[in-house]
Amino acid sequence: MAEKQITCPLCGASFEHSGLIGRADTCPACKRDLHACQACRFHDPSAHNECREFRAEWQARRDLGNFCDLFELAEGGAATGGGAASGKEAERLRKLDDLFKNF
Repeated sequence: MAEKQITCPLCGASFEHSGLIGRADTCPACKRDLHACQACRFHDPSAHNECREFRAEWQARRDLGNFCDLFELAEGGAATGGGAASGKEAERLRKLDDLFKNF
């Protein structure tokens, strides 16, 4: 399988990886688990079950690798570790907040 360039959503480091992100895969830079809620594009601490995917099962530790079948690696760097928004999402949220400042 061909290797592709990915960016760790937790620290922003770029590296090559082949295949799907598995439970045991870690970022070579920050050494954190990649198949973890905090690195998933659906992770949202403000959502029910801390996940925007309603079918997701509860995970007690969001920072450790898990077996969630719905996992999708978040795009961008240093975007979701701890629930921070990606650059585009942060911009959208800022614009939304600006709409309601005068109320």
